[in-house]
Amino acid sequence: MASKACCKIPPVVTHDYTAKGTYETVANFKSYITGPKSSKTGILVIFDIFGYFPQTLQGADILASAGGHLVVMPDFFHGEAADPNCYPPDTPEKGRALMAFLNGPAKISDGEGNVRLAAEGLKKEFPEVERWGVVGYCWGGKVAAVVSGPETLFTASAQLHPAMMDVEDLKKITIPHLALPSGDEPADVVEAYKKELAVHPNEAVRTKSYIEVYDTMAHGWMAARAQLADEQVRKEYERGYEQVVTFLRDNL
Repeated sequence: MASKACCKIPPVVTHDYTAKGTYETVANFKSYITGPKSSKTGILVIFDIFGYFPQTLQGADILASAGGHLVVMPDFFHGEAADPNCYPPDTPEKGRALMAFLNGPAKISDGEGNVRLAAEGLKKEFPEVERWGVVGYCWGGKVAAVVSGPETLFTASAQLHPAMMDVEDLKKITIPHLALPSGDEPADVVEAYKKELAVHPNEAVRTKSYIEVYDTMAHGWMAARAQLADEQVRKEYERGYEQVVTFLRDNL
């Protein structure tokens, strides 16, 4: 269980964050890479629709430094990213722009295929890594859940403020899974997640998975939309990453 975070993370930088990793081409994708390449454990991080934001890069660096993992964040959008101003989609124009991106570079089926390709490639390029986890934010959280089913290439997975939450995805998951919804995620779906985890037929999923709702946080608080200058957001950002680090320590 990851109900109590116990793994300390480095101090969070609230503005002008300088990323610690490098950009390299691995598994045929431009990727942000951070952490020791000699590690026995690796994490494939799936960013949200806004791409390489400082808050997301800092999150990857936290997972690498606090957990000792090799962390790889591929650019599955090939240089494109959604306009941050299109979210929340509170005007028709914003809604159309968001849907155009979700039906274009961010199609879930393409994301799933790309993650599987990247995972296969990473296993070949980093043979010292024995176990891979997958962590996804928002859109990436949906993809992380989808690739955690039968014949998954991963040992553990996490959805952070996941978009398009669907209990049918959870029913198919076969590995320990962490879900950290924000207060903006649909309450009925979150409740269905909790109920499904309690009776999940896969013992590893049922006994090692965990869900906690960060109900005071807005969707995106651990990635691109994290307003880290706000003290409450910073504290919950820290607590969320401590929880992810703990979960991965226990299950990867």
